[in-house]
Amino acid sequence: MNASESKQDLWEYLSEVRRPIALYGTGDGADKIISVLERYGLKDLVVAVFASDGFVRDRMFHEYKVISYSECCEKFGGRDFIVLVCFGSSRPEVLEQVAKIKSERELYVPDVPVYGNILFTREFYGSNKDAVEDVYNRMEDDASRNCYENFISYKLTGDITYLERAESDPDDEFGLLKDITEGCFVDLGAYYGDTLIRYLNSFPCLNKAVAVEPERHSFKKLTACAETLGPGITCINALVGSHTGTEQVSASRGRGTRALAASNVELKKTIDIDIVTVDSLALDNVSFIKFDVEGSESDAIEGAKETIKKCRPLMKIACYHRSEDVFAIVQKVLEIRDDYKIYMRHTRCIPGWDTDFYFI
Repeated sequence: MNASESKQDLWEYLSEVRRPIALYGTGDGADKIISVLERYGLKDLVVAVFASDGFVRDRMFHEYKVISYSECCEKFGGRDFIVLVCFGSSRPEVLEQVAKIKSERELYVPDVPVYGNILFTREFYGSNKDAVEDVYNRMEDDASRNCYENFISYKLTGDITYLERAESDPDDEFGLLKDITEGCFVDLGAYYGDTLIRYLNSFPCLNKAVAVEPERHSFKKLTACAETLGPGITCINALVGSHTGTEQVSASRGRGTRALAASNVELKKTIDIDIVTVDSLALDNVSFIKFDVEGSESDAIEGAKETIKKCRPLMKIACYHRSEDVFAIVQKVLEIRDDYKIYMRHTRCIPGWDTDFYFI
């Protein structure tokens, strides 16, 4: 791998050049990036916050009046400012707008973890270099090695050129999953049912499915979706973890419903929700498991240990929620079984979301 602990990370670069910064976007992502800038003593460099034209309105974000990009250029056009993108999207029109700004300005999409407070800095990479190299060396094909190397470089630098180099077609995964056998599909983080539809339609041999989704509004849509797909689908409104029980979560956090202590999410209204494990579901003949559980992937793998040992299911596991996911998830799976072939794919999205390991 060319990525190394000697490569300057984004925060070091911003500290070195100390140029004005304009934040593109408001919301949780911008809150997190402002927090990191404060940590590095860079908050004073922020001169503006701008939003896409349809989201400007007459409002403030922190102490900044939200303006449009064109207003930002008019106001600070003579200053060589850097743009930091503070949101995530896979929508083509949004990505085109980001690309347009990048063609005009120096632009980065900082990698800040969805959960946890560990930044993927040069120091973090250096401390975990051996683990990262081990995962790279376990990759099964050139596409996976290319994806992994560019993904690591993106996480260090915030340069989306690396993400573009890591991209693959969303349907590329069907080639990886072609050997799915008859049995049960376990969909962890089933959302509205989009992945139920995708995989049950693509692999008719999956004759049974269990879909788990904690967020109550998404779960309502999930159950409606499942009814259209026929019998054999069980929907469970619960979190997925390493143990069974209950947990207090935010009542209004959307997909980020889990109130993990390390996420610094302020709880205003909470509800109790069940925690299930894959093993507690006592399923036979599990053929395929998809893990996308908002930062709880390692715990969910732990809670699926006996199922993985017994059934050796093919697995797709999201690896972008926490900085350590890029090596810890592989380590966790190989502790349970070391006979998997490992692949990685990233589909078009900013920041480095929609990035997954495949265990075949």
